[in-house]
Order: sequence, then C-alpha cells, then structure tokens
Amino acid sequence: MRRRLLISCGLSALALTGAAAAPATLTLGTSGTPIPPLAISGFNFSWQMPLVEAIDAVKSVAPTSLRYPGGNVGDENDLARQGLEYFKSSLAVTGKGTAGIVQTRVFATRTDARNKPEDAAQAAREARDIGLNVAYWEIGNEPDLYATNRGDPSWTPEKYCQTFRAQREAILKVDPSARFAGPAVSKGAGPAMTYLQGFVKSCGDVVDLLTWHEYPTDGTATDEAALATAAEVTGHVQAVRDLWSDPARNPLGHARQVELGVTEFSLSWKSGRARHLADQVNALWTAETSLRLAEAGVQLSSYFAIIAAGSHGLVDRAGVPRPTLYAFQQLRHFRGTALPVQSSDAALWAHAAQEGALLTLLVTNTATAPRTLATTLPGLTLIGAKTFTEKTVQDEADLIRQRLGPAVDLPGRSMTRLVYKRLP
Repeated sequence: MRRRLLISCGLSALALTGAAAAPATLTLGTSGTPIPPLAISGFNFSWQMPLVEAIDAVKSVAPTSLRYPGGNVGDENDLARQGLEYFKSSLAVTGKGTAGIVQTRVFATRTDARNKPEDAAQAAREARDIGLNVAYWEIGNEPDLYATNRGDPSWTPEKYCQTFRAQREAILKVDPSARFAGPAVSKGAGPAMTYLQGFVKSCGDVVDLLTWHEYPTDGTATDEAALATAAEVTGHVQAVRDLWSDPARNPLGHARQVELGVTEFSLSWKSGRARHLADQVNALWTAETSLRLAEAGVQLSSYFAIIAAGSHGLVDRAGVPRPTLYAFQQLRHFRGTALPVQSSDAALWAHAAQEGALLTLLVTNTATAPRTLATTLPGLTLIGAKTFTEKTVQDEADLIRQRLGPAVDLPGRSMTRLVYKRLP
C-alpha cells in the first residue's frame, strides 16, 4: 500500500512538473487599431541635456518627438531665442522628422518673468525666424501643483484657462496654423484629474491636444505593486475620453474632436531616488505604459527624460546606459497597426503590431523566474527574436539574439521582441 502511494505521489508530482513546464501560448486577434506616429518614443528634453554627448544612444531609439524645455525647467526659466536655437539643432541630430513640442512659461518665479501673452508671441516669432517647426505649443506645466508646490493658491483651473486663452490668441496672431496643448496636469488620477476637469469645462473649445502626466509612485513601492500600476493608464485614457464627450462636463467642446497626450511619464516622480527610475523595473513599466497608451489611441507620449536628469533618462551623465535605453530600442519597432493579443500566462505581457508583411510581438516577462513561450502562430513564420535582461544592461551588451524554434526561453524580468513574416 505504501509503495503504491509513493508511486502515485511520484506520478502526480511528475504531472504537475510537466504542466508547469508547458510553454505559454499567445492568441492573436485580427481587428486592429492604427498606432499614431508620435505615440511611441517621444521624450522630454532641456538645454541641460547635451544630446551630442550621447548621440549613438539617442539615435538608437529613433525619437519621434522632443518636448522642450520639459518639466520644472519651463516653470522656472524664460523661453529665450538661444534656447530655441539649441532645441532646433538638437532636433536635427536625433534624426529626420522628429517633432518639436514647445512648453511656454506660465508660472512666475520673479516679477520680470517672461510669462505674459506678448512673451509667448515673441517665442513664436523667434521660432518662425529660426525655422523651428513647432508641432504643439503646450501652455505651461503642471498648473495643478502651483498652489501646493509653489505656494500660490490663486492658480485655479479657471485662472489657468484664462492664461491658456491669452497665450493661445497671442501665438495665433504670429502663426495662424499653431496647435495648442494643455493643461499638462501632474497625474492621471486624483486631484490632478479634478483640475483637468475644471480646465475642460472652461477651455474645451480651444485645446487641440489634451494632456496630463503619469507618475504613479515615489520609488518606494514593491516591484510587483509598481509594475501593476501600468495597467491603470488604460483606464485613465478612457476616463478622459468620457469626460471630453460629456456635454455637462465639457459644454464648450464636447462636439469637437480632440487629441490626447501624455507629455511626461515615468514610474517614479522622485528624481533623486534611483529605484524604479534607473532600474529594470522602470524599464519594463515604461515599455508596458508606452504600449498601452499607443493602443488606446493616445496621439503623443513623452517619456521623462531622454538623458541625464537625475535618475531619469536613458543614460546617465557619463553616457552609461540604463535599462530604459534597451526598452526604447525595442519599442521603436512598434509601428503600423496594433493587434489584440492574449497570453495564457498572466506574468507575460504581450503586444502586437502589424506593418506590411511583418508582425512585431513585444513580450515582457514580469516574473522573476524564467518562462517558456511557444512561438508558433498560424500563417506566420518567426524570423527574429531579441531579448534584454538586467544583466544585459549591466554588461552594456547588445540585445541577446535568441535561437529560433518552436519555443523561446524568456528570462525573468526581461523584454523580448519577436518578429514574424506572413506566409504567402
């Protein structure tokens, strides 16, 4: 009896081991949505970031847009001609066709700050004179924090809307084709969204790109909890769409078409804390957030930041790569039409994009343990697979080229790009 029990237990354990070892599978849908050209690989940039010193890294991610001067720098400094000239030259070194987003100054840290409508108009004239093409003028930055972080409670959504209208009108007199973004509130939920609602109610008739930021943590959450916040951005996009289409909450603009943009995002807002900024967890979160925003139809996203802004950036000031550099090297290939894809393993986050005869699958293994993924997909043949892990970054190595076969091994906390070609 004891021998039979041992054999039975052994067979059960073997069965469980076999089940656990079975490769995960992906199910690909057919009805897709176009990926907006600026939805992936946009970045924040300022004059404190010398792109020429990290030019190979910058070009390797193929930036689609740069937002200048980005973040608090724009709140605390005037928009000067010299800075605009530097921005233009920096756009040129990133590659052909990189769009420029210029953030005007709204908050005054001194009495002679150039934050008035005539100053915005002057910036537009200077941009025109130097041949700087501005895709969007974003009016200010995170006005919802002016009361709490800058000690000026007068900055209500209504006051910001008045400033938005005044700067917009001044710029339009210089460039009648100009397009405008705002309010660039600090988060995608909570009081920041209440502020955005106030702006929409007062200014829904004049904004072209409705913007907010995503900073879900301060770097102290567990890795698992931090990664889980990536899923929240999908709901944030839908909540903003619902707000926009509601006549009661958007009386002036609900019948207009508006574009959506996330003009700053990173896993943590705490620039001085490397955890969840300069590590693999942030890279995986950033990739997932970028992909979810693109699939939700967000027109533009701008990661904070392109290089060396405290613990933010794809490389540090010495040019040493961070995991986010590798993430964006993978993300640059997510183009064309996004297709729905389901994974049989919840730890594997999968996204698919069809461009011509090629299909790109991006698969993130969020588990700390390795996983095996079946690669066979109907009507497609696998032609390439590349992976990066935290060790890849530490070694400053190239992406790991995977051996092609019916299954691929996905290391723990890794991101893999699988490229397929449609069979004739």
